[in-house]
Amino acid sequence: MKENRKGLIIAIIVLLIGASVVPNISGVIETDSKEINEENIHIENLFLDTEMFYPTDDSDIKQRHPNDNYGSDSSMLVSNRYGSSSSDWEADALVRFDLSSIPSGIISSASLNLYYCHYYDTDPVGRGISCYKIASDWGEHSVTWNDRPSYASTVTSYATLPSNFGWVTWDVTNDVQDFVGTETNYGWWIMDENYWGNSNIPQSHYRAKEPIGNEFSPYLEVETLEPHEPHMAFLFGRIENLNTAGDLIIFDAVKLRYLQFSPFSFNTYISGEEIAVVGSGLGIITTSFAFGFFSATIL
Repeated sequence: MKENRKGLIIAIIVLLIGASVVPNISGVIETDSKEINEENIHIENLFLDTEMFYPTDDSDIKQRHPNDNYGSDSSMLVSNRYGSSSSDWEADALVRFDLSSIPSGIISSASLNLYYCHYYDTDPVGRGISCYKIASDWGEHSVTWNDRPSYASTVTSYATLPSNFGWVTWDVTNDVQDFVGTETNYGWWIMDENYWGNSNIPQSHYRAKEPIGNEFSPYLEVETLEPHEPHMAFLFGRIENLNTAGDLIIFDAVKLRYLQFSPFSFNTYISGEEIAVVGSGLGIITTSFAFGFFSATIL
């Protein structure tokens, strides 16, 4: 026990000296949050939080009306551009949400949902509708075809239109992880990229957020996994199986000293204990070593 105390005192002195040389150390290994491996995490020790978001902006843009804005309309049109004798029939839907309130944690899933409410000309049942991440700024009351934003070169996901009207869902988990991370959130672009090349192009309509508060407004559903009751603790020792997601860092103890201040406890974990850290704290966490003061919890 004396050796443990001596080691703890030395570790704290070294940390304080290091902090005096390089103040506010927050050296956390940053990895892509999409690489989180939930199979290596005891999910039952985290709680699931589901939050719904509604649009700040939504509109469609129409190639045939390149200077018109439709941000106040109650529906959005999606249509392929290729008709029987012309290729200017494209119409796309744009939607964006304020995600600033998403809590730090593992984003388990995120889905974009639009209510398919009507079609024109040919029934679009079975057509795949593409969802792309928008890459530049826009506003619902100013966006037009001629003043449209850019979008990512790689499709986010596809959704297949059902035989009956109802909710259509796109998996946007990776995009939301990007938005909570380092990328700017400009929302999503919905389009029909399936070549038609005939008359009577299938045109699908989706409900917009107008009128505000309507039950068929687009929405984004985000599920996050978070640790229970983190406490301020001093960590010092070897670790393995490091995973990161946003501000949440999870790893296994190999030989880790864990001093928790409130309620007070001091333990040395040889192996098998899973630790979660919330935020960067004061210290360092690498793929094999943790040292410093952190808001942490034993999972």
